Amino acid sequence: MLISEALNLKEKAFITLVGAGGKSTLFSRLADELAHKNKRMVLTTTTKMFARQLTPFIKRGRLIEGHNEEIIQESIKKYFSLKNKAARLAVIGEKIEDNGEEKMAGPPPDWLDQWWEDKLADYFLIEADGAAGRSVKAPASHEPVIPLSTTNLVGVIGIDVLGLSLQEENVFRSEIFSRLTGLNLREKIGIEALSLLICHSEGLFKGAPPGCRRHLFVNKVEDPKNLKMAEELTFQVLKICPRGISDIIIGAAGQKEIIVEVIRKVKTP
Repeated sequence: MLISEALNLKEKAFITLVGAGGKSTLFSRLADELAHKNKRMVLTTTTKMFARQLTPFIKRGRLIEGHNEEIIQESIKKYFSLKNKAARLAVIGEKIEDNGEEKMAGPPPDWLDQWWEDKLADYFLIEADGAAGRSVKAPASHEPVIPLSTTNLVGVIGIDVLGLSLQEENVFRSEIFSRLTGLNLREKIGIEALSLLICHSEGLFKGAPPGCRRHLFVNKVEDPKNLKMAEELTFQVLKICPRGISDIIIGAAGQKEIIVEVIRKVKTP
């Protein structure tokens, strides 16, 4: 199953990724998949991404930089109007130096909302927060930065955090995680604490725009042991927050076969 099939994407979609535990890998795999649909696609971030993550897509499409919204918008329109098939993928961002690393800073979310309203592209794929390479994060007051036009919000967590102690080297913003879940620092992270983070209004799906579909992607499920833990987590999440999450996708973004299992929300009469 493709990621777009697991997400049950429509022909046009505004997809925003939040969380940790392989979010950038999932972003790249989904972008690659959508690029084969030969539709107009905008890739960017509302915060900052490592430039190397976007380099393969810049080579396949075009990087559009700038500070003026109107000029960028016109550049996108002009690029997508070209007849050649390569003119289907636009990366929007500005290269910056951040702590010695080359990164890409994205446009303000209201620009993206306007471009979606103006139907500049069929797919928008956005990374809306950073996680410093951890498998789980708790969002700070200023994050995530989710555009209001988001139709599909994908919250990512890494199952490999289960059993690790609650400290900064394992969880990004561990003190906030502790406050949201009630788990003390240095205690082992279990299914209950992880499910509380997922379901908390200030947790994984914090700031979800009204009406968007929320997808939980449980990542790094690469063996039977992890699959069992992922299914136990799924059961607990459905138990404590049965409404609001459209589906739970269990998978491994770093593997050839990404999707392992999909649990969809059952509509009752």
